[in-house]
Amino acid sequence: MSWSILLRLLILCVLGLGHIGFWISLFNRINATGLHRLTIKAIEKAIVLICLLLPFVILAIESNIDPEHWRLDRWLAKFLVQGQLPNLSVLAYAYGLLAMGYGLIAGPIWIFHRPQFHMAHDRMEILDTHIENHLHRKNPHWLLGAKAQRSLKLPGNEVMHLEANTKALLLERIPANFVGMKIGHLSDIHLTGQLPDEFYRHALDWLVRQKIDLLCLSGDIIDEAQALASLPVIFGNLDPSIPKLFVLGNHDRACGLDQKVRDAMTKLDWIDVGQADCRLNTSRGPIVVLGNERPWFCRELSPGFSQANSDHQELRIGISHSPDQLHWAKNLDVSLLLCGHTHGGQIRFPWIGPIIAPSKYGSRFASGVFYQNPTLMHVSRGLSGIHPIRLGCLPEVSILEMRKKP
Repeated sequence: MSWSILLRLLILCVLGLGHIGFWISLFNRINATGLHRLTIKAIEKAIVLICLLLPFVILAIESNIDPEHWRLDRWLAKFLVQGQLPNLSVLAYAYGLLAMGYGLIAGPIWIFHRPQFHMAHDRMEILDTHIENHLHRKNPHWLLGAKAQRSLKLPGNEVMHLEANTKALLLERIPANFVGMKIGHLSDIHLTGQLPDEFYRHALDWLVRQKIDLLCLSGDIIDEAQALASLPVIFGNLDPSIPKLFVLGNHDRACGLDQKVRDAMTKLDWIDVGQADCRLNTSRGPIVVLGNERPWFCRELSPGFSQANSDHQELRIGISHSPDQLHWAKNLDVSLLLCGHTHGGQIRFPWIGPIIAPSKYGSRFASGVFYQNPTLMHVSRGLSGIHPIRLGCLPEVSILEMRKKP
């Protein structure tokens, strides 16, 4: 194959990837807005339809100019072998150049911003990873919904797997008395009635057994009204000596049950830091916990917590549903920010990683540990999602052990 043919193939690849990449980028970022979920879902469907149909619409319009456009094999062969450009209108060429330009400019940026290239490897160490596969098979008494049962027929679906890991996080500014502190982090429960309550409780029980000092839940707890009855089963009767904190997410607002979820979780001894920041006086010392549920729920910062103590004897932790609030945490001198929302992408490809992630950063912070001075951010892959599909992206709960960075 000659270099000229290879060059033309490359042009076609850049054109196709630029077209798809532009609409995926728009898809990701529309999910970072505070729009109502029904509005977002309508826009999502429009984006997918446009992405899939636009090339065929252009061909249909252009067929009035040249009927040979319906014979893609012919003009592709002419372009690849002879270098003959198809007879297209100015509008069609304009969109083609736009897609190629986007592919050439945004493509390398997208590759550079892969999460694996931005992970704070020098500030994180995996101490232990425990993976349980096919929990529904090991526990046949667990009842799954019809949608979940159908989804498990998909080869490689890991929705009923669980990765329980322990990570050492190295912080530069951490009071000596907090070194060795263990924080349990879970996110994105998404109670829909499809996955059994026992699955979530199993994950929570594992966290509590690790003798954690703090338990944090970073949003998206519920999706369906009938799942309210599951909250005491999953989140109740936990060790009362462990402070338990939570924020809500976009799905909690979308289902219109946010206040009922807040009330139920508060009755179960969970602290709602989405509505008010708090200072915990622990045996290790004072911990300030700042909550952020933006852009779905907005409130003013609680008085007294906007600035850190000058002696830095308190540990400042942020809990945000979305990693989009990283700059908020940096501005408030937060040492550790705990997030979810992105589900790790839910579908991850070898080498490439995640592609779809509901964030203004796209999939850059889909999951893992990231650092931007002075904040270390842990983004959980979460436990579930509205769609019971996980490919190459195990559900996750984490123990985060605080250590001093040399």
